[in-house]
Amino acid sequence: MLAMRKTILEILPEVEEVVSYRMPAFKLNGKVVAGLMAAKNHVGYYPFSGSILNIFEKELAGYSKTKSALHVPVDKPLSKTLIKKLLAARLSQCGIKNGQVSRSKYEGKDSYWKSIGLAAPARRGLIDNKLLKLDDLKKLTEKELKSVHAIGPNAIKTLKREMKKKGLNFKQR
Repeated sequence: MLAMRKTILEILPEVEEVVSYRMPAFKLNGKVVAGLMAAKNHVGYYPFSGSILNIFEKELAGYSKTKSALHVPVDKPLSKTLIKKLLAARLSQCGIKNGQVSRSKYEGKDSYWKSIGLAAPARRGLIDNKLLKLDDLKKLTEKELKSVHAIGPNAIKTLKREMKKKGLNFKQR
């Protein structure tokens, strides 16, 4: 846990160390971006977002995890590169919450995604990847769609349901 703490502080030296949800955590620009919690056989890494870990399916394949926690065995630590990626993904979500990204960038472009019930982070992820309508998803494999920022299991379920209604399919490998 101390090694992970040291790595986080090396990556984000300006981060503030706090306690959040009763765990040591790291706050930047008013937003908690990661937390750590020691357990008997692992260290819990918490990205403070339920839409981060699913982005790194391949990199985290050997780890036990939940939607919002990664269980890092004490004998299989995360690399600095992977911690950097996890932090970058979380930080990319914080811009809109901090007012650093204008909501007007997305207004008018997300009306279809909103109409089918996608949450705002998923809508922004699609728009950032120039996926503005359902038909655009035909250009992607399902795996590629899952790697889009903030596209989690609920968004996948909704998008697959809508694609089925329209007779659309993901690109095959």
